[in-house]
Amino acid sequence: MVKVACSCNRNIIERFGSKRPENWDFKYIQYPCSDEKLIEQCKDANILFCGPVDPIRKNVIENLEKCKLIHSLGVGFDKIDLKAAKEKGIYVCNNRAVNAVPVAELAIGLMISCLRGMCQADKKIKGGKFHESFKEYQVKGQSELNSRVVGLVGLGAIGKAVAKMLNAFGCKVMYCDKVRAPLEFEKEYDLEFATYDEILEKCDIISYHVPVLDSTRNMVRKETIEKMKQDVIIINVARGEIVNNEDLAEALNKGRVIAGLDVVAPEPPPEDFPLFHLNDVGNTRLTITPHIAGTTDDAFQRMVKWSYDNMIKVINGERPKNVVNGL
Repeated sequence: MVKVACSCNRNIIERFGSKRPENWDFKYIQYPCSDEKLIEQCKDANILFCGPVDPIRKNVIENLEKCKLIHSLGVGFDKIDLKAAKEKGIYVCNNRAVNAVPVAELAIGLMISCLRGMCQADKKIKGGKFHESFKEYQVKGQSELNSRVVGLVGLGAIGKAVAKMLNAFGCKVMYCDKVRAPLEFEKEYDLEFATYDEILEKCDIISYHVPVLDSTRNMVRKETIEKMKQDVIIINVARGEIVNNEDLAEALNKGRVIAGLDVVAPEPPPEDFPLFHLNDVGNTRLTITPHIAGTTDDAFQRMVKWSYDNMIKVINGERPKNVVNGL
């Protein structure tokens, strides 16, 4: 009998009705928990089904004697010790691109919300300051998205989805990535390949779509912010570690930048989190959502189904899709 240990939220897995083989011994484990408790609950499992930010550390993996697959429900896998899993001969897989469209949609939504000051207007109007809000728009003016230069940092599945959507708005789009996109894709969606420094200097909106790596941590920090345009809009729907919280808070408070964030680090943020203690200027320049970009019902349906499909492949002795640890 196939044994699956699942650390994911039961409600998320069960609510969409995705069917798995009836002969599986599928158990929801107590999680979060200590590594010792995790080992105890998973030691006989053939498959460990985890959330995209669940830490699966080396000492846990070394004690998974029967495990053939560690599968992330979502796209993230940076909390799993990939090297330890590879040495153990355990596949680590994710659901790459499963939520590219909804994440791209929210990125565009945050761009427009920040550009048009929608959240700030909503708050003022609900506070009885309709005319004050209207006058602010008259004084400050507004810009259309099609008149802005947008920079995409990272052109993976989500970055490409954003590029396709932005093309419909008619705005100029630049991008940087360690791997250049095919020229056909650049031409079809009118993209300009650039360096990160060029994007910092030339773009009115900068949207981040990169994983958490040593090279991407704190990409948004004092030194990079100084290279950006005045009133640049910073969009982060990727990972919170990309942004230095203290430096962004300082820039917001000084009226230097505008930001639309769906992610922060750590999550959940503590009470003394810098972006929750902005001054009046900073507060009007920040729009934030609670890491919900990729969590649509449609995306979760795909996540569960794709995960089960991969598990079946491994049980049948086949190579699964989206292996991320080099096996």
